[in-house]
Amino acid sequence: MKKYRYISLLLTLFFALVSPLSFGQKLDCRQKKTLKNLKKDIAYLASDELMGRATGTEGERKSAEFIARSFQANGLTPKGEQGYFQKFKITTLRIADKKTKFNLNGKDLALYGEFYPLSYSSNSGSASSGIADAGYGIVNDTRNDYKDIDAKGKVVFINLGSPDGIHPHSKFLAWHGISIRVDEAIKHGAKGVVFYRSSENVERPSGDLSLTMKPSQIPVLYLDHVRNDISNLAFASIDMHIMVDEDTGYNVIGFKDNGAKTTVVVGAHHDHLGQGQHGNSLAENPNEIHNGADDNASGTAALSALAKQLKKAKKWNNQNNYLFIAFSGEEMGLLGSKYFVNNPTVDLTAVNYMMNMDMIGMLNPEKVLIINGVGTSPAFYKSITSLNTTMEGIGSVTIRTSGIGPSDHTSFYFKGIPAIHYFTGAHDHYHKPTDDVDNLNYVGEVFVIQHMLDLIAMLNDQGKIEFAKTKDNSEGKNGKSRMKLEVTLGVVPNYGFDGEGMQIDAVRDGKPGAKAGIVAKDIVISLAGKSIGSMGDYMKVLGELKKGDNVEVVVLRDGNPITLKVQF
Repeated sequence: MKKYRYISLLLTLFFALVSPLSFGQKLDCRQKKTLKNLKKDIAYLASDELMGRATGTEGERKSAEFIARSFQANGLTPKGEQGYFQKFKITTLRIADKKTKFNLNGKDLALYGEFYPLSYSSNSGSASSGIADAGYGIVNDTRNDYKDIDAKGKVVFINLGSPDGIHPHSKFLAWHGISIRVDEAIKHGAKGVVFYRSSENVERPSGDLSLTMKPSQIPVLYLDHVRNDISNLAFASIDMHIMVDEDTGYNVIGFKDNGAKTTVVVGAHHDHLGQGQHGNSLAENPNEIHNGADDNASGTAALSALAKQLKKAKKWNNQNNYLFIAFSGEEMGLLGSKYFVNNPTVDLTAVNYMMNMDMIGMLNPEKVLIINGVGTSPAFYKSITSLNTTMEGIGSVTIRTSGIGPSDHTSFYFKGIPAIHYFTGAHDHYHKPTDDVDNLNYVGEVFVIQHMLDLIAMLNDQGKIEFAKTKDNSEGKNGKSRMKLEVTLGVVPNYGFDGEGMQIDAVRDGKPGAKAGIVAKDIVISLAGKSIGSMGDYMKVLGELKKGDNVEVVVLRDGNPITLKVQF
């Protein structure tokens, strides 16, 4: 049997007497109770009754209410904005209302028959004026399509094509997107923008209106069918009416006040994919219920387990207060945690560190625990490596230093708060309906919770720990890409970016992206000759590339397109 080896005999005796350390594989009475409660809580959170807990749904609200009752039962005081709840708005629907009108040269055109709005359009607004033909709508060092026209106050027509054609080697590849050309039109005073095609070789833009892209300030639509008569048009009138359905996401927040100067945040997201309505499913049939037992009923249930244990451990856990948060909107881009750090219900400057639990229910047979974000504080590394070879029930601990990843600890890291993420690894059930309760390693999760308690105990008397910036990697929640990729740029996407393209949060040193000259805040709009309108486009193109490929990547930097060479 392994023995615990702490820094001093005094610390060993201290923990043996008052801290929740585990001295063997066999569960003690306290851990058996934890196991029983985990099974019960996860069974409800991952039940069909909650319909996959998609943000903004009745299932998510039931989940939030369940968590609030649990927080209350464990003696946590409400620390939301309305009791235990902190609410935030999400967009769940954008679709053009039949009141949306487009009149061209005195003729009313048919919505979704002859025209339709584009994602970058404002949700409402009107424009009625003469027409300004801006050609391809390009303005750069070699071309200015606005040079000889007055677009101020006009409805600007823009050809979706390109001066040298739509192909991977176009000199104007950076301008193949929609938003960059709309922004340019707005700079020149346009009150509305109409895109059209002059050739069948140009692909139609999508008529599905994005739920996450921030709309522009003017109406934007697509005039369907190939048109070569723009010079004959004189007048256009747009009356835009896009129906927007918003719903409410629920963060659930409870507080254990020990009268301390600093507060530890313990978090886990309670939302999941519902029936695939937000488009993140990896299943062949995304319309099935995604119960999300590991992702992240496992972490949500652990919040209550930790609250219960810390409530009982009064002798050693009084150097910090504890703020327990069940976030929503994580699957839509860390929405809940971002909302909290921008609208905190406690003083963020008093937050000592953050512990995030996301997918901790599938400890593998080798008992490998993964902890991300260890580099965000020297205290994490010192304490975790001390526990690494001493923790029963955990075979080994894989340490990853980056503070950035697709889970809620990232939101705290960006606020300068040390933040770690407990995780038990990748599996084939990720983002599929098969992520169900029967697959979980409940005993393994008990040991993961034990590890967290031991780390909390070790950090208890260290005061406010030091924050450190990290060299950031590009691994996803699974510890690998969600798709099987042969190559990577080595960049961290901004998962909450609401514009066209894929914005970069960080670039990993020595990787292809860094060598090519990509920097943080760049927006990737083209890769390997293909337009990138979203992170999904980026992943699809990346999945087609292989080692040895030498391709071009076009990024927007401070609004200017820059073409870079990438060697994979």
